[in-house]
Amino acid sequence: MFSDKIKPDKVDDWTCVYETSIESEARLVQAFLKDQGLTCEVLSKKDSAYTVNFGDLSSLFVYVPADQADDAQSALEEWKEGKIDYEGKDDPDDDEGNGNLNEDEEEEGKGA
Repeated sequence: MFSDKIKPDKVDDWTCVYETSIESEARLVQAFLKDQGLTCEVLSKKDSAYTVNFGDLSSLFVYVPADQADDAQSALEEWKEGKIDYEGKDDPDDDEGNGNLNEDEEEEGKGA
């Protein structure tokens, strides 16, 4: 009875792209995917009869529309590998726009 792992439901036109038993993790993934411009919902299979926050009694599944599943899985893989390209922060060595003055700007500031 309890030996079977809870599986994500088959939902028409939606695909499960992430599974966890930690609510904050599911919400973080949801926020990340939404930030990537994807539609995303979390389905909780948490058994409300128990106050258990781990294992199969608290399974959470992150779903995206089926037509966005490939994009979501690619984004999650890049996130896992640390290859995220945040807007305006393409090059961590780029000093432009980060408040640091280059040498010319420093000289101008000293003379003023």
